[in-house]
Amino acid sequence: MIEHTYIEFLGLELADPLTFISDIMMATVCAFLGHRLFHDFKSKYAKLSAYFFLFLGVSAFLGGTSHLLDLYLGKTPHLVAWTLQGVSILFFQLASLKLIQSSKIKFFLRALIFAFFGIFVAQIYSVQHFDVVKVNSIVGLIGFVSCIHIYKYFESRDKTYLKIPLAILLFAGPAMIHSFGLNFNKWMDQNVISHLLLLPCYYLLYTTIVQIAILKKKTQPIRQPVPLKEK
Repeated sequence: MIEHTYIEFLGLELADPLTFISDIMMATVCAFLGHRLFHDFKSKYAKLSAYFFLFLGVSAFLGGTSHLLDLYLGKTPHLVAWTLQGVSILFFQLASLKLIQSSKIKFFLRALIFAFFGIFVAQIYSVQHFDVVKVNSIVGLIGFVSCIHIYKYFESRDKTYLKIPLAILLFAGPAMIHSFGLNFNKWMDQNVISHLLLLPCYYLLYTTIVQIAILKKKTQPIRQPVPLKEK
C-alpha cells in the first residue's frame, strides 16, 4: 500500500512530489528518444516506434500531474494517462508488424491488436485499476512485440532482432518493484524507484530499435528506375 506524501505550495496541497518529478524525467527522456527516432529515420518501423516513446512521454507527464494534483483532479486524468500508455503499446505493436512480409498475417494480427486495444480501453474505464495497464503491457510487449522479433530472428538469423526481447525483459525489474511495493521510505516509494530504473531501460530499448532501423535501411532493396518507353 502506497503511503502518500504531501507538501504545501502557493496555497495548494500537492501529493507525491517526488513521483511527479520522476514522471517528468520519464516524460522528458521519452520525448527526446521519440523525437530522435522520428527525425533520424524514414522507415515506418522507426516512425511508429517513435510514437511509442512520444505517447509514453505524454502519458508519464499527465500521470505525474495527476499524482501531484490528485486532491483537485480526481481519478479521470489517471484513466486518460493509462489509456495513452496503452496507445503507446499499440504503436509499438504496429511497428513490429512492419517486420512481417505476409500481408494476410499482418491483416489478421492488426485486427487482433485493435480488438485487444478496444478491450483494454473498456477495462480501463470499468475496472479503473493500474493492473489493467500491467496486463496490457505484458501481452503487448512480451506476447506480441517480443514474439514477432523472435520470429524475425528465426527468419533472418540476425541476432539484432533478439535484442528487443532482451531489452523488454529488463522492464521486469521495475515492474516487480512496483508490484511488490518495494521502497526506501514514504518519499522514495515504489513509484519513484521504478520510474528511475525505467530510464536506462527506455534508452537501451531505443538503441536496439535504432540498430534494427539501420539494419532495415541496409537490407531494403534499392528501387530501379523504370525505363521510358520509346514512342
